[in-house]
Amino acid sequence: MILEQILRYIQETYDPLSIILYGSYADGTNGLNSDFDALVITADHERFHDTSFVDGIPLDVFVYPAKYFESSYSCEDFVQIFDGRIVTDSSGIGKALQETVRAYLKNRPGKTGAELQADIDWCVKMSARAKRCDCEGLFRWHWLLIASLDIFCDIMQQPYLGPKKALKWMEKAHPEAFDRYKRALQNLQMDDLDEWIGYIRHAAKTD
Repeated sequence: MILEQILRYIQETYDPLSIILYGSYADGTNGLNSDFDALVITADHERFHDTSFVDGIPLDVFVYPAKYFESSYSCEDFVQIFDGRIVTDSSGIGKALQETVRAYLKNRPGKTGAELQADIDWCVKMSARAKRCDCEGLFRWHWLLIASLDIFCDIMQQPYLGPKKALKWMEKAHPEAFDRYKRALQNLQMDDLDEWIGYIRHAAKTD
């Protein structure tokens, strides 16, 4: 079984104190093109991002030494593990980290009205520059499409947990927003982009 093969590779390579599996392999939605996402905490291995392949499966494994969590660190860097599956945790450090991340998300302060307005103003400015349709404008168009998903989450006071979870949440909780955003992504038409940006501007005023 591929999961067992990957876990064996991680065990043999890093001798981990804790492995926290997240993403599609954690919730059983993995498909042919899925990465294997995990956080690995070790006794003394240096920080490392393992992107190798195991039996054709691409890894997206972040390795940290235990001492990294003994000093100040940003919980924002580890939000992806909040609902992760703890595969092994010999010292309890993985569970402690996960509980810290969950507490952070529960008590995470939302952006102020001024901060949200600054984000909206940025969206409007980027949209205007995208209308040039030169190479820089097209870059800003794609940048705006990506960043506006995070901004919409902020408006709705929903933690941004990556595109997969954010889109599932949006489709279920805000289907109208999801339809507009999907059209803007699919069609790459300026009218659809303007409609999406107009929608989040209105959402920011009414939320």
